[in-house]
Amino acid sequence: SPRELVKTGRSFPDVLLGAAFGMLESGFSRPFGADADHIKDETYLNQGIESGFSFYTLDASEVMNRQAFFLSEVELGQAYQRLTPDQLQTYKRYIDRTIRLNDDFQIGFLENRLLPILLAYDPVLHFVEKMNSILDERCPVYDLEISMDEGDALTSPEAHFFVTEELHRRGIDFQSVAPKFPGSFEKGIDYVGDTKEFTRSLRKHAMIQRMVGGYRLSLHSGSDKFSIYSVFNQETEGLFHLKTSGTSWLKALETVARHDPELFRKIYDLSRVELPENRKAYVISVREQDIQLDLESIPDKKLPDLFQNDKVRQLLHISYGSILRDFQSSLYQILFWEEDDHYHLVKEHIGKHLELLLGKKKR
Repeated sequence: SPRELVKTGRSFPDVLLGAAFGMLESGFSRPFGADADHIKDETYLNQGIESGFSFYTLDASEVMNRQAFFLSEVELGQAYQRLTPDQLQTYKRYIDRTIRLNDDFQIGFLENRLLPILLAYDPVLHFVEKMNSILDERCPVYDLEISMDEGDALTSPEAHFFVTEELHRRGIDFQSVAPKFPGSFEKGIDYVGDTKEFTRSLRKHAMIQRMVGGYRLSLHSGSDKFSIYSVFNQETEGLFHLKTSGTSWLKALETVARHDPELFRKIYDLSRVELPENRKAYVISVREQDIQLDLESIPDKKLPDLFQNDKVRQLLHISYGSILRDFQSSLYQILFWEEDDHYHLVKEHIGKHLELLLGKKKR
C-alpha cells in the first residue's frame, strides 16, 4: 500500500519486480496477481496501473461521511431537505424496503436507518465510480476490492447490502468487499474480541454476499488471526479473500534473533525508541511500558522466544520502516547467509495459516 511504500522508501515497480523474481527463483510457474492496496487517490492509482498491478483495493475511509451516524433527528431532517435529485431517487428506491435473508434474519430500510447510510456511503459510491472509470480506461483486465474496514464504525448488514447493490446497479464489477467486523484486527497477533460476536456478524455479511452475489468477503490484517480462520472459511463457504501483513517480516527478524543476537538487540532498542512515531499509522494495543525489556539480561538463545510475546510482535511489526532505514544492509546480509532457516520459518508459519484456514496441511 502507499503507506508501506513511503515507510520503506520503495515504489510499486520495486515491489512487483521483487515478488516476480522471488517466484522465478522458487520455480513457481502458475498465474499470479499483484494488489495495489488501500488506494485512496488518483496519484497512487495511476502509479499502480503504470507498474502493471492487476488488483486494486479502493480505500474509501477518507471520503466516508461517518458523522452521518451521529446526527440528531432534527439534523437528519435538515439533511433530507438538502438531498440532491440523484440522492433523493436513491433514497426512494430503498425507503421502507425489507429484505429477508432467511427465516431468522432480515434487513430493513426504515427512515431513521436509511438516511444515515445514504449520507455516509453516497460519497463512497462516487469515489468508487470515479476510480473505476480510470481503471476502465487504462486497464483491459483488473480485479477490484472495496474496503470499508478502516475507522471505528462497524459495517452494518444494511450498509453492506446498500453499497454492493448500488455498485452493481451502476454497472461496477468488483471481486471482493472488506466490511468492518466487530473486534480488533491488530498487526501480528490473533483476533482480539468476542469470537461468537464475530461469527454472528460474519454470518449476516455472508448471507448478504450470497444474495447480492459475484464477490468474496475480504478480511484485512488477516495474518495470525488463527482463532477465527475456520469459521471464516465455513461461513463464507470458501468465497473469501484473506490479506496477510507482516507474516514474513516477523520471521525475518526472528532469523536475526537466532543468528545475530547483537544486531537484534539494536533493532529492538531502535523499535522501542521510535514506538511513539511508528504507532501513529496503526491501531495497536502495545504501550511503552509493555516493551521496557532489558535485552542485555536475556541470554542469546532465549531471544527468539520473544516472538511468543504479543506486545513484542506488535512492536517489531510496525517498526519495519525504522529498522530498514537504519539496518537494511546488515539485515539483508543475515537473511542472505541464513536463507534456508528464514525460508523454513516462513514456510512453517504460512503453512499454519493455510492449515487452519482450509482444514488441511499444505506442502
